[in-house]
Amino acid sequence: MGTPIRVAMCTNRAPAEVAEALAALAAQVPSGELALVTSGLPRAVVDAHREATDAAVLVEPRSGLSRARNRALAWAAGSDAIAFVDDDAVVADGWREALGRRWDEAPEEVACIGGPIRPRYAVPPPPWLSDGISFALTLLDRGPEVRDLDPEVEAVYGANVSFRVEPLRRVGGFDPALGHGSDGRAIYFSEEDEAQRALARLGYRVRWVPDAAVWHVIPAERLTRASFLRRRFAFGRALGARGGRPLAVAARQAVASGAGAAAATLRGERALAMERAVRAAENAGVVASRRRPAAAPAPGSPPRAATPRSGRA
Repeated sequence: MGTPIRVAMCTNRAPAEVAEALAALAAQVPSGELALVTSGLPRAVVDAHREATDAAVLVEPRSGLSRARNRALAWAAGSDAIAFVDDDAVVADGWREALGRRWDEAPEEVACIGGPIRPRYAVPPPPWLSDGISFALTLLDRGPEVRDLDPEVEAVYGANVSFRVEPLRRVGGFDPALGHGSDGRAIYFSEEDEAQRALARLGYRVRWVPDAAVWHVIPAERLTRASFLRRRFAFGRALGARGGRPLAVAARQAVASGAGAAAATLRGERALAMERAVRAAENAGVVASRRRPAAAPAPGSPPRAATPRSGRA
């Protein structure tokens, strides 16, 4: 584990809600290399976090996951790499060792490494949940081999992602106009995708590794049809805001997928009906994004690198 890696978990939750995820990290990450970043929490809750953990507690007074990640990025200055793990993800045994090994062997042009995100369901999943939509639960498996990715086509996910510190700082970190808790804006996704695309435009590489895995805890409220449709609509808005899919294509796909969902429902094919409904919701989000301009970044926030318009999701 020669590459110095700082590890950050960002949260806007109470200590009890992140205790398992934080304890799993603390069991693998050396003292002084782990930080919990609170975002927009009252002072009493921040103090409770400080009493509940030996990790460094960093305070971002404003809400927003991107701002919390940028606070962690500033803390990691001087380290080679920083890893981010979501507060509802539990690192698997050997996660830190595998991540360190992969960074040790990565050439300098690799600036981002991400690994598997596997499900741990709080309740049995519904019968309509298929592999065709499980990715909407922030699950990821890009195969058993190490390989480099084109982030315009496929990216690694923020629940289990790491970056070289200086290249990430060079592209401005994470855009506060994107991501969860982004000042009430409707663009809940894509901040880590945008960072990967910005790095790729500078000639850096994004790498998938199969052995640094986390378990994503999926609560019952995420396993409803409404949750899937709502979140995929929000993802579609983020996709449309960056020009990731032509409006005409999205409109056609929304209509076709909606009709397909209705037809599959009539045939009693519940899994297929949900797959098509999720696709329709995503494309409806793309269409909706073009009806309202994307919110501008807050004053003083890192600049958003220009993204070429592409038909690839």
